[in-house]
Amino acid sequence: MIIKKLLKPILLALCISVVAYALFTMQGGRGPIDYFDHLDDTAVSIDTEEVTFEDLAFYILFEERKVEEQAKIYNKDYTKDYWNLHTNDTFIQSEAKSVVMGMAIHDHLFYQLAVEEGLDELTPAEEIELEGSITDFWEDMLDIQWNYLPCDEATINNQIRIAAVAEKYGNYLAKEHGPSAAAYKYDGYYYSQILEKHNVETNKKLWDKLVLGDITIKHSKINYINGLTDEDKKKSKK
Repeated sequence: MIIKKLLKPILLALCISVVAYALFTMQGGRGPIDYFDHLDDTAVSIDTEEVTFEDLAFYILFEERKVEEQAKIYNKDYTKDYWNLHTNDTFIQSEAKSVVMGMAIHDHLFYQLAVEEGLDELTPAEEIELEGSITDFWEDMLDIQWNYLPCDEATINNQIRIAAVAEKYGNYLAKEHGPSAAAYKYDGYYYSQILEKHNVETNKKLWDKLVLGDITIKHSKINYINGLTDEDKKKSKK
């Protein structure tokens, strides 16, 4: 009898835990998402085009490599320190994440516009330049990134082609309307004016849970004092 009385609250608590976990899972949880589990999901829609998380592969590989190289200069032993730095009212990680989305939206929008105006074909000279860009991209990749490629190389090469066509379209706009090609980059003022005329919706439910800096590179070492290298720690013990 006593055992039965004890079992009732335990079983009730267990049922509540199971239901709570199920609801938590259904809602997607509160923790960061695994990028590789959402490759087919829409990351952002631009007018009628849906850009998937897989479509962001090139930009993620590029930005994570670039920031990680800067991080090695800041602290070669604990590169995560640099990603966690707070500067210009934001964290390096958050800023890099915004760059990824910003570049992807820019390139896919300009690619759409280039196709509409029949400007999506590259000249033989531009094809050679594209091949050089593709070669440089793969040569600059960090060794660890080869273990975490989101998709095959051909898919990523096509994403680089989209970026090349977008750049060509930006140069065309600069030539036709001025003032410079820089004004039509993803962070350019003239581009921002064009962007305002289009409907862009980010999948915030998933995008907000994506942690850049831990997708194609990994940080296993923890540092308790930001910026302190192993050598600094040895010196402090003397």
